[in-house]
Amino acid sequence: MADDTSTTIGEVPEQRTGAAPASFGFRPAIPAPDGAPTTDATPPPSSATPLADAERTASPPTGVPATPGTPVRVRVGSIDVDAPVVPVALEPSGAMELPPDVREVGWFAPGVAPGTAQGSAVLAGHVDSRAQGRGALFDLGEVELGDVIEVDDDTGTTRRWLVTGRTTYPKDTLPVEALFTRAGDPQLVLITCGGDFDRDTGHYERNVVVVASPA
Repeated sequence: MADDTSTTIGEVPEQRTGAAPASFGFRPAIPAPDGAPTTDATPPPSSATPLADAERTASPPTGVPATPGTPVRVRVGSIDVDAPVVPVALEPSGAMELPPDVREVGWFAPGVAPGTAQGSAVLAGHVDSRAQGRGALFDLGEVELGDVIEVDDDTGTTRRWLVTGRTTYPKDTLPVEALFTRAGDPQLVLITCGGDFDRDTGHYERNVVVVASPA
C-alpha cells in the first residue's frame, strides 16, 4: 500500500550507502546492476562467487521442470494479487522498466527466471497511477512471513514461494547488488513503491521489498 510503515519483518538485505540511479516521470526508481544491458540479452554473470557446494543448490520439487520457463502470472492470495507478468529490461536512465499498465507486473528478464537454481528473480510493478488507480502490488506492504506466492510460467508450471522477509528502503539506498544477483540461494523478490508521495518530484519516497524462498 502507498502509505506503508517502515516495519521490517524476517530477513532482508541491508540498505546500501551509495546513491541509486535517479528515476524520471511517474516511474519508481528500481535500479538494476551496473553494466546490465538495455535489451533482453543476458548479461555477464555477477562478480559474486557462485556457490560451489552442490548440496546448497536447490532442487526443484518432484514433477517440476529443472529449467524454468518465462513467468507469465503471479498470485499472492493473502493480498488478493492475481496479475499477468511481462518481461522488462532497463530504461536509458538505468532504472528497471515497469509495465505501463499498472495491473501488470514486470519480470527483470536480463536477470534470472523464477525457479532458476541460483540467484534472485525480480518482479516489480507500479503501486498506483493517477490515471489508472491502484496497481497490482498496491498492498505489497501488507504481506506477512509465511505467505504464499505462486508464479506460473509459459510451460504451464506453477512454482510456490514462501515470504521470508519484508521491508522498505529509501529509494537511494535500495540494496541493488543483493537484490539483483545471479548467485546465491534462489529467491523471489517483489518490489513496488511506498512511503510518502512527494508531489514536487511526482514520486514515492521509498521502495517496498518482499523476499521469498522456494516452498
